[in-house]
Amino acid sequence: MNGDKSTQSHEDVIDRIIDISVRSASASSISIFEVSNLGNLIGKVAAEKIRKEFVKFNTPIRQITNLRKFKSWTSNLELTQNVTAKYVPPEVYEIRNEIIIFDNTVAAYRLEPDVFYMEVTDESFAKSMRQMFRSIWNIGDNLLMSADGSTQTKQYLPISYKFSNIPVVVYPAKDDGYLERAFSRIDHNSIQKYVSSVIKSDMGFCKDADMIIAYVWNQEDVPYCDLWRINRNEISDDSGFLYDARIYKGLEVITDMGVASGNSSIVLTAEEMLLRELIIGKGLSFEDASNRERYRARFPVGFVPAEGFYEKA
Repeated sequence: MNGDKSTQSHEDVIDRIIDISVRSASASSISIFEVSNLGNLIGKVAAEKIRKEFVKFNTPIRQITNLRKFKSWTSNLELTQNVTAKYVPPEVYEIRNEIIIFDNTVAAYRLEPDVFYMEVTDESFAKSMRQMFRSIWNIGDNLLMSADGSTQTKQYLPISYKFSNIPVVVYPAKDDGYLERAFSRIDHNSIQKYVSSVIKSDMGFCKDADMIIAYVWNQEDVPYCDLWRINRNEISDDSGFLYDARIYKGLEVITDMGVASGNSSIVLTAEEMLLRELIIGKGLSFEDASNRERYRARFPVGFVPAEGFYEKA
């Protein structure tokens, strides 16, 4: 084991990160708690050279990160075919050190706020770290990466609020065009205002809802809303919740389109599973269970919301 901080310089730690990365390339598999991509630690040129080794050995890599969104980080376009990544919120597990696990080796390192490197070669310790990695991996959200490493999503992070006494969860669509053509990124209430106006315009349909899920999208500057009214199933909890749906162009109910697209159906399924867990399983109220600052639905690869629609204040 080597973790004596008093003997570690910045250059020394970078050399050790390069060395451990090269040694890991031929491993049967690699598990990483990732703070930052390798290029940010050792430089892009050195990182791309090592990534070619990962491609050469066809090395499976699993990463756990506190980041929901990645920008392009590699020109080795074959690499990401063997990379799978999951997001875990920092309040669940905060990653302060990069940790790499392969074969019988575990190394932890960082460059900020101070330099640190520690390496342990021990079969028992490596096994324990893999078990911890798997436990955290199992509760993470899948992230889909393009060939260059950038992440893809189909909708923005959900927005939760109340209309009168009705809990509302809104999913702004991301892949149907530029949503800002219909809504303001600066006005942090623009989407909620629209959904509220839809609900208000059709209170006969919405007034008895236990909860509402809205999927908001657009065609050019015209807003659309797929709106689901959700009610508790008083006959059988085993059947899940009861749904009815309407589609709105602006505030007008339209019937010449399907009830939902594939993307919005996936949102609805993810929400159904979350609501079963929180309301049926844990006994929460619809109001508590609709809080998307506290509770998030689990999505399949490629559909995990990664960023908010509104610009940060």
